[in-house]
Amino acid sequence: DYGTNYVVFNLNTGKRKGKPLVAPRKSRWFNNVKFRQAVAYAINRPRMVKNIYRGLGQPQHSFISVQSPFADPSLQGYDYDPEKAKQLLKEAGFKYNQKNQLLDSEGNRVSFTLNTNAGNKIRETMGNQVEEDLEAIGMDVNFRTLNFNVLIGRLSGSLDWECIILGLTGGNEPNNGANVWFTDGNLHMFNQKPAPGQNPIEGRTISDWEKKIDQLFIKGARELDEDKRKAIYAEIQQLVSDNVPFIYLVNPKALGAVRNNIEGVEYSALGGAFWNLEELKIAE
Repeated sequence: DYGTNYVVFNLNTGKRKGKPLVAPRKSRWFNNVKFRQAVAYAINRPRMVKNIYRGLGQPQHSFISVQSPFADPSLQGYDYDPEKAKQLLKEAGFKYNQKNQLLDSEGNRVSFTLNTNAGNKIRETMGNQVEEDLEAIGMDVNFRTLNFNVLIGRLSGSLDWECIILGLTGGNEPNNGANVWFTDGNLHMFNQKPAPGQNPIEGRTISDWEKKIDQLFIKGARELDEDKRKAIYAEIQQLVSDNVPFIYLVNPKALGAVRNNIEGVEYSALGGAFWNLEELKIAE
């Protein structure tokens, strides 16, 4: 399938009317790249493929759809490795108590809320597993489903959220998703700026890697040579992978069924079974 499923943390360091959007101690966790990398290593994607999609899928590593010619096949991503996750957390200054609970350097229990939209059974099942996987490395995760409109209101309005499971559509052309990566884009959800007419945010900071990705998307849109464009988007994919603003989960297979008396069917992820309709024949 062309879409993405992901876990995303709220990295916005800003305040509204003097109140931080994210509790300061949690903001320090979320903005620690080793913390996000540890979460990426701790999620068991093969288990998701097996249990949720009955084996009809594969772990996902990039925001660019795997069918796209701009997808980087050499991108490593984060294979399931809970011991690597624990190692990264210790390197980042976290520690474990006698109950194997994860604490930060000040002794605070690492606890946060994970949301997704109610009624989406796939995401609900993913959320339950992510909760289990992260609790296995000592985190206290409170998974809660919310009405879709309430969830989107928090994501793009109040900005009052900690961690969310959502998805986006994909496609062959990476620049179609530029609005996610531009620092002032209205889908730059991990570090969202206020929409027109909303209360301002004081103290929102933009990381160097965010600025670099922003610049590379502009460069990619201006480049006409396909090989050079591939190199630009490969650099973007590596930056995204290294800094994990989104933790990608599973790419499910897209399935189609056609009666067996239809000849000439050539399945395509882009056009399904009938993209070459004028070539299809009905057998007698």
